[in-house]
Parts: sequence; C-alpha cells; structure tokens
Amino acid sequence: MMFDSSTVNVFLVILLIVSIWVFILWSNARTMHKMIHRVAQQQSFIRQDDAVRLLCRAIHFLQPTVHAGIDYIVSPGGPDQDPYISQWLHTSIPQPKPEEIEHGLKMVSGVDPVKDHAAQRLKEYPSVGDQLDAAFKSRRGDDAEQIRLDEQISMIKKKYPKSDQDL
Repeated sequence: MMFDSSTVNVFLVILLIVSIWVFILWSNARTMHKMIHRVAQQQSFIRQDDAVRLLCRAIHFLQPTVHAGIDYIVSPGGPDQDPYISQWLHTSIPQPKPEEIEHGLKMVSGVDPVKDHAAQRLKEYPSVGDQLDAAFKSRRGDDAEQIRLDEQISMIKKKYPKSDQDL
C-alpha cells in the first residue's frame, strides 16, 4: 500500500481545515458583496432624491457615526410620501425617534445649497472618469490633459471659495 493510515489521516485533517477555511472566505465574500450592493443602492437613492439626501443629512446630524447602507436603510417612499428609515441595522445606537428626525431636518435644512461651496463646485468639476483618464495619461508621460484639468479645478475653487465657517 502506498499510504499508511497516519498519512491518510493527516491528509484528511488538512483537507478538512482547507475546506473550512474556503467556506469561511466564501461566506465573508458573500456577506461583503451584499453589503456593497446595499451601500451602492443607498448612495444611488441619496444622489437622485433631494428628500432622501436631506433625511440622511438629518440622521447624520443626530448620529454622526452611522452611515446609510451600513447602519440603516432609507426607502425613498413614493411620489406622495416622504422618505423613511425602513431598517435600523446598528444595534448599539438607538434609532432616532420621529420627533428627533424632525428636529434634525429643521437643523440641516437651514443650509442653502446655492451658498454651499461644495455643491457648487461639484456641479462644475470635471467628471471622475475624465480625471482618472487624465491621471492615467499623465503617468504614461502625456500630462497635457492633467494640466488642463488641474487649471480648470483651480478656477472652480477660486470661483467658489470656502467660507470662514468651513475652515
């Protein structure tokens, strides 16, 4: 016989350990994939709907350590409904009560998006894809596009400077 029983037993133990390790990796990867999908969905809602964005800002005002898609899920509601917290996933921090959310909404709605330099800059900045393409070309030796985008970003920053409150 080629293998004795102790060699086969060692081989089976190693196979069992590797199988458990692969199962744990697969399980973690699957969980992470679900979380990434949930966060991406929440970010899509936040970008597309001003009411959802305002609700998330109010929640962040009340609980600065929680994040949409990770600690809570916001549903956009319908055409006649306001967005709402459909799930609160964070177990150690209590979910804000409706009256607390109303208070948070009043506090964050006082920010004028027209005067908010970040929102104004974001509208005029070159797209992330354009910036990445220019960075790629710059690493390859052609930095003309990178210089042009840097000048454009500098002009936008001068056009919409940060206020003293932001510093």
